[in-house]
Amino acid sequence: MAQNRDLLLLAKKWEVIELPKEKKYLLKYFKTPLQTAFLKYVYVFGECVNFVDHTGNQCCARWLQTLYNRMQTLESLHRDAKVNMDMTLLAHIESGKYHLEIEK
Repeated sequence: MAQNRDLLLLAKKWEVIELPKEKKYLLKYFKTPLQTAFLKYVYVFGECVNFVDHTGNQCCARWLQTLYNRMQTLESLHRDAKVNMDMTLLAHIESGKYHLEIEK
């Protein structure tokens, strides 16, 4: 988003924004209200450093990092599947059935 970050914060843009069509598949992997808020927040601001302060949602830094890594991994896999024209993997990811190993 190419707008002023302060205005986006004041308008609470992350609460009302709709993810673009090409990123909607991520909602299948981020199902809880906290995870959905995280996904939208990162889409608007590009990072999650101030997520707790800006949204009021309580979670630890380790969980934020896990969510961020999950999002980055899914986006990378999705991008690679598109570039390599692997339609089976792409359909599997977009359907929400791709199994990610969760960090412990």
